[in-house]
Amino acid sequence: MTEPAARGYEGSAELGRTVERARQGDEDAITELYRHFNPPLLRFLKGRLPSAAEDVAAEVWVSVAKGLTTFQGDDRDFRAWLFATARRRSIDHLRRMGRRPRLKQMESAEELASLSVEPSQAGEQLEVDEAVRELVAGLSQEQAEVLLLRVVAGLSSEEVAHIVGKSEGTVRVIQHRAIKRLAEKFQKGM
Repeated sequence: MTEPAARGYEGSAELGRTVERARQGDEDAITELYRHFNPPLLRFLKGRLPSAAEDVAAEVWVSVAKGLTTFQGDDRDFRAWLFATARRRSIDHLRRMGRRPRLKQMESAEELASLSVEPSQAGEQLEVDEAVRELVAGLSQEQAEVLLLRVVAGLSSEEVAHIVGKSEGTVRVIQHRAIKRLAEKFQKGM
């Protein structure tokens, strides 16, 4: 199933059944979840860790696979759990690296070739990745994280608040400030 097709059943009973089947060990269901959630997961991680997104995504999926049998909830809960896990793994990665995330341009054809995208989707994927990088460039780390979780991951402000350990009101303020900063940035560019 491709990402656009997967979007068609987001939040549906079908996706909820897929989560339940995966929880019970159905390998096909786990594959469906991976195909559905990995593209937005990678976009989220590329916004935070451009050069390590693929590696951290692999760590996230290993962690999710280990905890899947004890997971309880529906597809929205799974999405929140997945992105909370991604956030923790990205923080762990940054601690290991001893630095803050920095956005970078792809510098070589090898980097472009290493993208895990079908050739017919490569141009579209590069545009999306560039849009994500452009979206968070110039935002504080906190603003970028909240915006990525809200926009790319599609989480509610309540879910984001739970993940980042802040109140829902604080998340909304951070998001508002980030959007205001983006509006100012794009108005200057016009």
